[in-house]
Amino acid sequence: MTLLTDLAKYREHPLVGIHRIEIGANALATLAEIVGGLPEHTTIAVLIDGVDYSGASGALIKPAVIEALNALGSVCVVELEGEVHADELTVAAAVNGCRGADLVVTVGSGTLCDIGKVAAGSRPHVVVQTAASVNGFADDQSVLLVNGAKRTTHSEWPTALVVDTDVLRGAPAELNRSGLGDMISMFTAPADWYLSSLVDLDRGWSSEAALMTRRHGDELRDIAEAIGSSEPDALDTLAVFVTLSGISMGVAGQTSPSSGMEHTVSHLLDMANSSRGRDNAHHGAQVGVATVVVAILWRRIRKQLATNTLAPVVLGSSADAERVVRAAFDWMDRHGAVSTECWTDYSKKLEHLRAVDAPGRIRDATASWAKHDLVLGELLETPENIVAALRAAGAPTRFSELKHPSDPDDVVWALENCHLMRNRFTIADLASLTGNWAAEDVAAALAEAKQLGAGL
Repeated sequence: MTLLTDLAKYREHPLVGIHRIEIGANALATLAEIVGGLPEHTTIAVLIDGVDYSGASGALIKPAVIEALNALGSVCVVELEGEVHADELTVAAAVNGCRGADLVVTVGSGTLCDIGKVAAGSRPHVVVQTAASVNGFADDQSVLLVNGAKRTTHSEWPTALVVDTDVLRGAPAELNRSGLGDMISMFTAPADWYLSSLVDLDRGWSSEAALMTRRHGDELRDIAEAIGSSEPDALDTLAVFVTLSGISMGVAGQTSPSSGMEHTVSHLLDMANSSRGRDNAHHGAQVGVATVVVAILWRRIRKQLATNTLAPVVLGSSADAERVVRAAFDWMDRHGAVSTECWTDYSKKLEHLRAVDAPGRIRDATASWAKHDLVLGELLETPENIVAALRAAGAPTRFSELKHPSDPDDVVWALENCHLMRNRFTIADLASLTGNWAAEDVAAALAEAKQLGAGL
């Protein structure tokens, strides 16, 4: 089954709420037809940020969108100023700005699209994608900052998605390489999801949703170099990849098909940078670099599971766990809002692990590990191949190569503490609860990454 066949199939899935997807040359020309075919409307809110987007032809995107919409109704432009973060104040500004409109058109990045999904609510929402930078354009989830912590929340599907090849080619190459990095998470995140199913977390496991993009992983690696050089066909294929990946999250009812430990590391780095008043790296690029380290950890723990040498899972007391969580996050704000938010989610995870006897479940899984390892063998990719794909595209393989690199100490902190931020079970949780993710283990994983040309 080809990638395009899967997109055609799953866009019709009963759980998927996108009614139209246009990807390819001259896709932007369909915008007026798409909006004109939506339920009757008189006012259109166009949600934008302060970035000037232009296609490879040099045409400015926002004026073209506004001109196309002017003939269809009264257009109200809602511009979010500065570097846009999906925090409470920014989301509120977007909601208020779009309040009187009959429909919303969002033109911009993945973060702006996340905000647009919330601002549009149940109204029609058309997204004009300005780069193939992340997979969050085509799902019903939004990553928002809640009390300083990144949280994935249910929002609404965009009604339509418009992805024009000329627009993608006009985007900085680093943004489309970032999209490759975000998709690279398919080589570890589904394995984390399968692992979580062994302790009955994350709303159950769906091989259909997990494999929707993962089964095309070889094709993604094959086009990595062409993505890096912004070849039109490769960018169109990448756009299909990120769209199908977003749809897979909607089918799963959660982001688990493409968001595991590698994403929590990225989230913590963003949170740390925000706390320090610094700019964030491109999300997907950061995820791609983190995925290398996660693949190394998976290989180490998988070997212990296969040889029955993994130490037993030990669940500490709630009081001890709370001290650990607060020690990890209290520095981020003087009121302790971030640590409270993270403890609220982590405590739910800890309570669940006790309720289902996670130590016993992992012990039982280890006793019949061969069958689980077969599944993981289809999901995981080697860190060497991940590094090769990123390098072929000219994408970062080291945290220090990111556009806005974090301090090495913050990278180590994010790796050590990523499992403490949310109610998800990843390889970092298993490693930590079995005594395999202390400071020296993180250092060893980073040393192995360094040998591959990755890591710090």
